[in-house]
Amino acid sequence: MKRAILKICLFLISTILFWGCPSTPPKAEKETARKPELTIQVATINLGQFTKRIERKQITELARAIKREQVEILAVQGIARYPGVATRVDFVNELTGQTDWRNVFGEMLNISGRQTGNAIFSSYPILSHHNETFDDVKSSNYDAALQVTVDAGVRSLVVISAQLPSKATAEEQVRCMKLIAALNPDEKNPLTIVTGNLPSSESVLASTAFSEIPLLESARHSDSKVWYSTNSGLQLLSSRNVETELGSLVIVHLGMFRPK
Repeated sequence: MKRAILKICLFLISTILFWGCPSTPPKAEKETARKPELTIQVATINLGQFTKRIERKQITELARAIKREQVEILAVQGIARYPGVATRVDFVNELTGQTDWRNVFGEMLNISGRQTGNAIFSSYPILSHHNETFDDVKSSNYDAALQVTVDAGVRSLVVISAQLPSKATAEEQVRCMKLIAALNPDEKNPLTIVTGNLPSSESVLASTAFSEIPLLESARHSDSKVWYSTNSGLQLLSSRNVETELGSLVIVHLGMFRPK
């Protein structure tokens, strides 16, 4: 009996060795991280709280910081201009001359020779622009959002420089942000960056389709924040800030991707 069992066992072992053990399925290759087709550096600064007269040397310092940090698009809020006043340096013209960039200025108020507004400077071609005022917001005092569409090569990008009403309620802030979100004219390419004195309320942010870029501790006092559209086409890579005589220059490094 024992011999019979031994023969059966030997037969089974030889059969298994003959046919071979089933091969182990190959391990699935790790999915490689997507690489952006383009990375872009966008900066913003708010001059609204700068109460002193802006001198040429301060604009020169800002231009040097922009070049050193390899900024490609700059959004500025709270600019004051004095057209026709020879003793005043024009911020928009001077910075444009020192960077050789394209620019768009969105006027908010023009009274007694003093013009205020927002601007966007770009090393990329500008395809279109629009200045949206917050006329339907009760607390608005000639505040506005300047929208510019730039041709970034692989895709177009909407950049917004906004000055929201300083005394707006949470409900009014939501309304302002909805007006800003509607400034992107291309629903198929919803890549938008919003800069300015944006709301700090989490509830307001949650009511939008944007994500807020967290600022470093040293830049949290800045009057200019950065939000960007939440989708697979735009991804935050890093953020930093550089202190200048005109205020804190907030810089974000973003990756642009084609839709999945």
